Amino acid sequence: MKTAIETLLHSAPMQEAFRYLESDDRHTLEQQLELVRISAYSNQEEARAKQFQKMIEEIGYETKMDEVGNVYTRIPGSGEGPTVYLSAHMDTVFPPETPLEIQWDGNKICVPGIADDTRGMAEILSMLRAIKKADLRPVGDLIIGGDVGEEALGNLKGVKHFFGKYADWIDGFVSLDAVGCLICYGGTGSHRYKVTFRGPGGHSYNAFGVVNPIHAMGRAISYLSEIRTPKEPKTTFSVGVVDGGTSVNAIASECSMQVDMRADGAAELEELDAKFHDCLKRAVEEENDRWVKERTYEQSGIVQFDRDARIELEITPIGDRPVGSQPKDCEIVNIWAGAYRLMGEEPVYMPNGSTDANVPISLGIPAVCVCGGGKAGLNHSVKEWFDPTDAWKGPQRNLLALFAMTGLSDVCRPCLSRRER
Repeated sequence: MKTAIETLLHSAPMQEAFRYLESDDRHTLEQQLELVRISAYSNQEEARAKQFQKMIEEIGYETKMDEVGNVYTRIPGSGEGPTVYLSAHMDTVFPPETPLEIQWDGNKICVPGIADDTRGMAEILSMLRAIKKADLRPVGDLIIGGDVGEEALGNLKGVKHFFGKYADWIDGFVSLDAVGCLICYGGTGSHRYKVTFRGPGGHSYNAFGVVNPIHAMGRAISYLSEIRTPKEPKTTFSVGVVDGGTSVNAIASECSMQVDMRADGAAELEELDAKFHDCLKRAVEEENDRWVKERTYEQSGIVQFDRDARIELEITPIGDRPVGSQPKDCEIVNIWAGAYRLMGEEPVYMPNGSTDANVPISLGIPAVCVCGGGKAGLNHSVKEWFDPTDAWKGPQRNLLALFAMTGLSDVCRPCLSRRER
């Protein structure tokens, strides 16, 4: 494998592509800055997706936007190699009202979403131009583009849709996400819920004794916080959002919380999920028992609350990301690590993450999540920044690894095996 990647690296077509990528650095950054100004909150990526599609077509490629908003182009190979899908996610974590004003701080460009994953989108455009310029012809088929719904409540919508239709055709998947020399080769699974507690509500004084949804939710949070989870495989939980109530002097009629649970193991995730549901059941039962049995605040024969009131519970799944694992020394990881080292970069291995790669890995399809060039920090915050110094090295090393997977006609055979169909 190393010999094949070395041959690819030193070949005339790849060196031509490398020279182009370095010369295209300023243009790549300009497109990155253009795209970052387009709001693309999860499930609201249409405007950015259309612009991305237009940019790909301006390079000279035909594109497709599918039913959920994924955008991609296909570069056919000779039919003798694997089919590889490379994608950057087009959504961000920032709601539409978030200001997207670009500010410079020395070499740093500060604007929400500049690195995660607008940089990935910009590098894909640069790589497509380099492929066209150097006339790189893959042995295997290449599918390259952008997908929707990677962040937060997007729930991996884009890749779930794609692999729901085309899993049998794909031999390898690469998610190009954010910045660095990271290779993530496993998928942390997650279950997410919105839990709503409802009751009759009432005056905080006159209706004292009625079941209280916020008290029930508080009980549930307290019980959840006492769950002990294993360190290996890492298993976590968090109540991230709480909402409800109308006034300090009113017993709420409704409240809700959003809960995130994650695990690197499927069995551990299911066990945590079951314990979480037990916490909810216990909290509701104890809140009901506490007030239904104790009725001491009826005045002048007037019942200030509903004797038959009970807490009602609604549990709504809002996220489900599959667990996936593959060995650190598997073929696809070795290809990317080998390409990085030949480019003078030592890869940082990440055994598990919550990325677009979760879906194919869970299906047994070789996949990794890798990063682009430059430097960045404070991702997912409004102070997110990107330093474009030598950023062209990112698309160079990623293009090398990509064509090591697919092979390059008249230069080297594919390093990635085709899956048995």
